[in-house]
Amino acid sequence: MRMNITISSFAEYLQNIPEESKPKLLEMMAIIKEAVPLAQVAISYGIPTYKYLGTLVAVGVAKKHVAFYTMSSATLSHFEVQLQGMDYSSGTIRFKFDAVLPKSLIQEIVKIRMEDNEFLDSERKRRKK
Repeated sequence: MRMNITISSFAEYLQNIPEESKPKLLEMMAIIKEAVPLAQVAISYGIPTYKYLGTLVAVGVAKKHVAFYTMSSATLSHFEVQLQGMDYSSGTIRFKFDAVLPKSLIQEIVKIRMEDNEFLDSERKRRKK
């Protein structure tokens, strides 16, 4: 991806990533959308970011992989057993373009992040009363 341009829409993002990355990125995005149909996609920090009562998760493309950003290292710590053998760090899971995406794991992480955001939203509303 060309790093010296400003991305402001998903269409622009797609235009600026390698062709070989697009199928895996779109597959991951479909998995996320299936888990949280009400989530909206926006570009934040130059990558597609799902919003649902705040930032939910994000996805991105690098030279040899698609990244799934959980936006929460605490969330990933609950999945250490399922993540064994995968390429991951504190808040990111990386999938090579030829990897099989673990749909149930991705959706479970997304749903936990959704629950986190719902809780935080209810707390904000409760404090305003």
